[in-house]
Amino acid sequence: MRKIILALSAILTFTVSAYAEEGVFPVSTIDGKMLTFKGTPDGIVTSPYQGKIVFVEFWGTWCGPCLLSIPHHVKLQEKYKDQLKIIAIETTPNVTKAELLKYVADPATHIDMKRVAFYLNEKAKTKAQKDSLEGPIKHLEEFKAAKTKINYDVVASADAGGLIDYIAQRADWKGYIPFLLVLDGDGKAAAMVPGMPSEAKLEGIIQEILAKKK
Repeated sequence: MRKIILALSAILTFTVSAYAEEGVFPVSTIDGKMLTFKGTPDGIVTSPYQGKIVFVEFWGTWCGPCLLSIPHHVKLQEKYKDQLKIIAIETTPNVTKAELLKYVADPATHIDMKRVAFYLNEKAKTKAQKDSLEGPIKHLEEFKAAKTKINYDVVASADAGGLIDYIAQRADWKGYIPFLLVLDGDGKAAAMVPGMPSEAKLEGIIQEILAKKK
């Protein structure tokens, strides 16, 4: 993890000068909350979430591994509600805010397990890869059965302004999802996590950041 953290920090520092005058991005969540992202040499400060760990996730409603990440994002947001804020940006231009409002209000109905099955059958090539998905699939099925709500911020692509391109260029993100940028309480880039992270991995990142604050 340390190598990933250092690599991301170097990328952000290297490209910051190109955005010195335009690195401020107002963003509206699907429920009307206004957030402001401001680029810094070391990362991005998110208002009004200063002092908190911030997860900025790029995801899609059609993306199997993105769907598998939802239950542990919900769990971590509840567990660390005073220390963590998760912001999930749907990157598909034709997915509207109205559609996402329905999705968040009733995820049990709108989460399509066929997307997960496609990912399992087409993308997980080895037995080890398939076995690693058993737990997340079970958790997603339990999430749907319990009719659990999404408890973190969701943003439609159209309401993200230039933030998606800004992060993409600074973090050298190539467009694959899910992709997670982790910012510490000072807005410094602490980690970037491509692909579907396990709950344990995210828990470890959070604990590492909290330990450094003590």
